[in-house]
Amino acid sequence: MKKLNYITLATLIIVSFTAIGCNSIGKNENADKNQTTAEHKTEESSKDTDKNDNSETRGNSPRDQAIFEENEERDNTEIDKRYKEVDKSKLNYDKTNSSLTYYETENSFVGSEAGIPNVDNKKYKDILTDYTYASEVNPTKITYENAIRLAKSVLPNDIKEIRNKYDNSTGKTHIVYSSNQGNFVLGLAYDYDESHNSGFTPNSKNNTIVGIDYMKEITEQ
Repeated sequence: MKKLNYITLATLIIVSFTAIGCNSIGKNENADKNQTTAEHKTEESSKDTDKNDNSETRGNSPRDQAIFEENEERDNTEIDKRYKEVDKSKLNYDKTNSSLTYYETENSFVGSEAGIPNVDNKKYKDILTDYTYASEVNPTKITYENAIRLAKSVLPNDIKEIRNKYDNSTGKTHIVYSSNQGNFVLGLAYDYDESHNSGFTPNSKNNTIVGIDYMKEITEQ
């Protein structure tokens, strides 16, 4: 009888150790799986970070941005048509589609929040947006001479040039005109590569213009 009890006790001890061993192995396997999963996630996270880093640095230069924009559709058909069929008597020089205002600095015209010293207290607003070629959105590609011709086709007939200034940091010329209907500012953006070449001379008739926009001085009503 005692012998039987010893055998039973020994069997229980062996079973207990076996169960503990299996449980330990199972935990180790789960730990290995968790570690592998964590390492995989870390690796994927690292890849995503690399992608984000690349996307942040891509297109930093205007040249890279231009290459990117070449792959996007740009259709100026409607704007081109408006210039060809323009009727000045129907143009509204006081209408603006934006609440943004601008002011004049020593070298340029900037947004009202720019914080750059101004030359006077005059403010300006965007106008003729239906005739605007934005160099960042729907660039055109014409000579300076032709850009002036287009601008004069939509600005009042009696405009007289007061002054012009070239901003070499943005590659853009602003021409200020006076007229009986108010003071206007024509913005002409040059091709980046061309304007940053040594020996570039702004306002030459064959310079390449990629952007045209218009502003008008805001007057008290």
